[in-house]
Amino acid sequence: MTSTGIRARDVDRVEACGLLDAAHAEGQLTDTEHATRTDRAMRSVTFDQLAMLVGDLQIPVRYAGSAVVRPDRRPREPRPGGPRRWAGAAGLVAAAAGVGALAGSCAGGLVSSAPDVPNLTTGAGIQRFIEDYRAHFGDTLADEVLLFPERGAVDRRSDTDPGRYVGHSYDGEFDTWGVDSDRPRDTRTLDLGGVDVAAIARLVAGAPETLRLPDGEVSQVRFQFGTNDRLAEPVVAIYVTDAVEYSTFMTVGFDGEILRVYPPD
Repeated sequence: MTSTGIRARDVDRVEACGLLDAAHAEGQLTDTEHATRTDRAMRSVTFDQLAMLVGDLQIPVRYAGSAVVRPDRRPREPRPGGPRRWAGAAGLVAAAAGVGALAGSCAGGLVSSAPDVPNLTTGAGIQRFIEDYRAHFGDTLADEVLLFPERGAVDRRSDTDPGRYVGHSYDGEFDTWGVDSDRPRDTRTLDLGGVDVAAIARLVAGAPETLRLPDGEVSQVRFQFGTNDRLAEPVVAIYVTDAVEYSTFMTVGFDGEILRVYPPD
């Protein structure tokens, strides 16, 4: 079966970005390549377009069975009782159209988060997410967390099998999405309890000015292990996108120390 012309789902775009993140962390992609491909992935319409972005990459085990890598495995209809559709990074702020947002008609059919949930790319939203996370899971441990203005996503080690991980979506409450997958032995667990929320709140509030995109908005905040000068520590990646789809980002430590700014000065 060929992927020619097959339309990609929101979850497929998110999986492609996850694969790009893994390739970036492993050194397969430079900062510039990662930013460019992520932006294009979130605006891709078909599997063909996604395949062009990941086709030259070594595929981590956890993504080997994804629809992005194996389009023939894409589900043809929702599974009874399965998790509700997750909007992923798509169209969550109407003005944003780069990293963390989809363009065009895709945005029109997205489900909004609960009305009492703050924008998750603000200090108040990050604080609310961490509080809800602790209340739901009983701890603050995760493999990776992605926060978009109205949606969040988490990769978390399975509670029943340490060799597997489970994806969860968040919109005021947590749901599982997709199926559990193999979790590589070298996967590192980060602790959201170590985040200095006040420091991160100041950084996300000032990110457009810091990144010299004053008319932009914070489109995505990621908690992850990344390629930086402090490899043993997790980082927060803060992305800003403007109305003409120009994207830039910076990585900071959980303590709020700025580690890298892209594009550099």
